[in-house]
Amino acid sequence: MGTSGRSGGPNPGTPLVPSWLDDAPAAPPPAGDPAPQPPPPDGTPPPVPRLPTQPAGPLPPLPPPPPPDRFRAARSNFSRFASSSGSDGRSLRRAARDYVRAGTGGSRNATRRMGSSRSAARGMLGVLRDFQREGLNATLRRLNLADLMGRPLEEVFTGLTDVVCKDGGSIDEGIALDAWLETVADLEELNVTDPAALTAEQMRDIFLTFIAHTIEGRLLQDIGANGLKVAADLAAIEAFENQLRDYIRRSVRDSFSSDISMPASLSDRQIEGIVDRTYQDAWELLVTWGDAAG
Repeated sequence: MGTSGRSGGPNPGTPLVPSWLDDAPAAPPPAGDPAPQPPPPDGTPPPVPRLPTQPAGPLPPLPPPPPPDRFRAARSNFSRFASSSGSDGRSLRRAARDYVRAGTGGSRNATRRMGSSRSAARGMLGVLRDFQREGLNATLRRLNLADLMGRPLEEVFTGLTDVVCKDGGSIDEGIALDAWLETVADLEELNVTDPAALTAEQMRDIFLTFIAHTIEGRLLQDIGANGLKVAADLAAIEAFENQLRDYIRRSVRDSFSSDISMPASLSDRQIEGIVDRTYQDAWELLVTWGDAAG
């Protein structure tokens, strides 16, 4: 992972799901300005209108504190995996399992932690759907990206970065951005050559590749810092990152059960459901595989 940088990962006091990762509710439409009141006949200024006061309600309860040292087992197993130059697959399976179960409190919380990544996945799948529904050029014009019409594949997808990747928390936003740019770099490997003629299978492959990159990025940021420190050299780091990437890609592909064979027919609500289900199913499979490792 490149542009997001490395961090020491969250400390034990970090909430299981930071509040800024939750989807914000839609704001109510602003009320119109009140009609001006005519001045009284005697010329005295009209009274200043008083804003209505809202009754003070009880504050929401504070979330329970997270379990102490909840990342310890995941980080220890990940460090063992890294120090083996990627050969200790059993430690990797345990690390991913412990991250989901103990570190985040389960697959549902792990999915909610994906914040900007989920938003970007929805945006990406929505754009790919519109490519098929409206056509490439019509979609680019609607997005004010008409200058990308006729450009090479990689330029078109790179130009969509600001459409796909929205603002979020600094680390979370960086994970989504890195994942998108790495997905663009993988297009040739995915045999994608023409953005105007994407098949449903190619759209699925792009989508799942992005999901896998974001999960990899989340694991590296939250439990991977110590692993990078214990790896012997650059070759060892590359070896264990390749093993990690292959493992996460397998989990995403093997757990995927949604039907996107007709992407043009997908509604925004269906896309949201597909994204969340894909993340949750992948996290759950990582727990299952970790349990099988003993």
